[in-house]
Amino acid sequence: MTDDKPMLYFIPWWDDFVDLNYDFIHDEPTDGIKVTSHQIYERAPYDGILASKMKIEDNMKTMTRIESVGIHEYLGFDGPVFGDCGAYGYIKEDMPPISTNEIADYYQRLGFDYGVSVDHLIVKSTEDQKHRRFELTLKNAEEFIQRHESKGYDYVPVGAAQGWDPASYKSATKSLLDMGYEYIAVGGLTRSQTPVVLAALNGVHEAILKSKRRVRVHLFGVARLNAIGDLLRLGVTSFDSASHLRRAWLGAGSNYILPGGRGYAAIRVPQWNRSPRAKEILQSGYMSEEELESMDTACMDLIRMYDKGEADIDEVLEAVLWYDSILGDKRDHADAYKKTLTERPWKQCSCAICRQVGIEVIVFRGNNRNRRRGFHNTYVFYHDLQRTIADELSGGQQTRLTDFE
Repeated sequence: MTDDKPMLYFIPWWDDFVDLNYDFIHDEPTDGIKVTSHQIYERAPYDGILASKMKIEDNMKTMTRIESVGIHEYLGFDGPVFGDCGAYGYIKEDMPPISTNEIADYYQRLGFDYGVSVDHLIVKSTEDQKHRRFELTLKNAEEFIQRHESKGYDYVPVGAAQGWDPASYKSATKSLLDMGYEYIAVGGLTRSQTPVVLAALNGVHEAILKSKRRVRVHLFGVARLNAIGDLLRLGVTSFDSASHLRRAWLGAGSNYILPGGRGYAAIRVPQWNRSPRAKEILQSGYMSEEELESMDTACMDLIRMYDKGEADIDEVLEAVLWYDSILGDKRDHADAYKKTLTERPWKQCSCAICRQVGIEVIVFRGNNRNRRRGFHNTYVFYHDLQRTIADELSGGQQTRLTDFE
């Protein structure tokens, strides 16, 4: 267990599997063995996993498997697993589609270590319902802890706090403390600017200080390395975020990161037979399958030759930019690709993935490359986080709320 650490990082679970022995040359799996990040790295690049009920139930096969073996065995993970409802999945609904008894029993049945009460998000798009959602979230929390106590469940109950300003978050926290919660999860701040997040947490912290109790605080969906000092000061003991994982395939400018937040664009080489744009081109008769496949193969061959010092940067750029212009989007990636190829960031990383697959990790192409790049990003973020926490606790330069005003 990792509860003795000052701050825990939980990675949200999104069925993040890759093929263990993927054949990158022929772009196909070999033995069907699926693994995730903590099964590739010697030590998991996170302290725990957050699994949302709404996400798990997206796939009936997945749900059936988890019901059969439990959440820990399904994930292949013996660290803490944190469960929540996945409130963004029903944000537009009038009422959460999950009952308190249902979620309380679900956490116990599947073997979660922590379980969050049923909440209903209060964000800008639902602001006209804020008072009703606020009261509903607290009512659910009260029923949840009562159910937990009456059944003698093993997992730690976590009370969800929703709000819209520091005063409402403070009020929600006080109510949760009065109910007997010793772990509070603060939600609704994922897309908020850092000053707004810190102000809300200050309200939470004030309520906890007044109670004179030792209470843990989880922050949903926020990962801000430049504010770790303040998060520690305001009593945050855990948080979750998938932003560093997902940036591997979202956006164009910083798909691959190195320590200190240095970012690089992944080089897009869409698979000729899987790209939606390729299908359009083939249907139009503009190019044949043979021509597209030949261009695809030439780009990948040149990229690998460049990695071995057998091709120069200009010929690689010319090939990938031409292919990119046909199958990719309309943005000009020339400068970003040149930076990536010139600085060779994959050579600067000694993590297991970069050692194993080399330049393949920097290619924007299919799940087995893109998700591995996301695992790498999570690894880098986690180690940056540990260094930042250590610096803060040793009296290093602390970030304060005033730095963001």
